[in-house]
Amino acid sequence: MSDEKAATVTEAPPTTGGWTDVLPETFGIREAVRNNPFRWCVRESFMWGIATGTAMGLHRLRMKSHPFFAFNVAFGTSLLVAAPSYYFCFRRREYKEQTIELMMKANDFAHEDEMPEPVPVEEHPFMAEGGGSGEESEKNLRKEYVARLKERKEWQKAPPMEERDPSKVFKEVGK
Repeated sequence: MSDEKAATVTEAPPTTGGWTDVLPETFGIREAVRNNPFRWCVRESFMWGIATGTAMGLHRLRMKSHPFFAFNVAFGTSLLVAAPSYYFCFRRREYKEQTIELMMKANDFAHEDEMPEPVPVEEHPFMAEGGGSGEESEKNLRKEYVARLKERKEWQKAPPMEERDPSKVFKEVGK
């Protein structure tokens, strides 16, 4: 096995694809697209617009339309498809981000930086007393437990403390 690293970590900001180099710098368009979190929607929508516009232009030429008219139809179709494609892509990605954020709040998930420190192995609840080592510790680590809890609605009272005893709630699963 070689000592080469599989990946290198740098402090450089992420780079976008070369397709943004084609955009004009006038009015800061290129920089605005590069900084836009929905830049992939721009790319995707224009790709769909170009594809459908080309297909429509070729179809009009095949139907013996005047080439100038076929070009106008192709250009119009490109814009007609690109604008709503961007809108729907934008909304879809925005909805996904909102859903993930809502789920994180609902489940009380915090950012990795705000997470508590992991439990040391010596104090791990599924390890042998006093830390243990070797086969006994490995055996205890692989135990599986099932919690036998009745579903309780918000308006129902909590069960008495003797029913919430961990030895009664958690049952070891035999393999």
